[in-house]
Amino acid sequence: MVHCSSNSSAKQLANIFLNEIPSGLWLLSAPKGAGKTTFCGSVIDAMRTGGASVGGILCPAVFAEGEKVGIDQVHIATGERRRLGVRAGQADESTVGRWQLDQHVLAWGNEILAGLQNENLIVIDELGPLELQAGNGYQEGVRLLDEGRYQTALVVVRPTLLLLAQRRWPQAHVVQLEGARP
Repeated sequence: MVHCSSNSSAKQLANIFLNEIPSGLWLLSAPKGAGKTTFCGSVIDAMRTGGASVGGILCPAVFAEGEKVGIDQVHIATGERRRLGVRAGQADESTVGRWQLDQHVLAWGNEILAGLQNENLIVIDELGPLELQAGNGYQEGVRLLDEGRYQTALVVVRPTLLLLAQRRWPQAHVVQLEGARP
């Protein structure tokens, strides 16, 4: 297990991922608000600076007046961004927690993940209860990991699902992110 601070510099992250961490599957886990997506973004930037090819999806929070009002999905290779989720008014099959997910954007995420090949680093932010418990969501990401179609993969997994993910992918290493934002 590797412990990293959420405020590590891009240069430190580049050094860790380019020189110290072997290729393979890395599960990034931390509590809500610890900066998992920010950490992934820093790793992506650092890897690109080092000349690596990076692909996958990021799912940054969207804030308005200091309140989280949505979740976007970003195609890492192109930077294209679409709204993945908004606060749910009423629970149904496309509701996860308090978020209403756009099924078209999830499908687009699966297309992105299915099309990955030969990247030095693949990032999937995140595989959660939808994928690991319900068999929905980013199933192309789950399939990619199950089939070992990656050189190095950095995958965000909630702490409550980390043991489940480790059972599914026992070869995975864990990065525990410390230092939640105030």
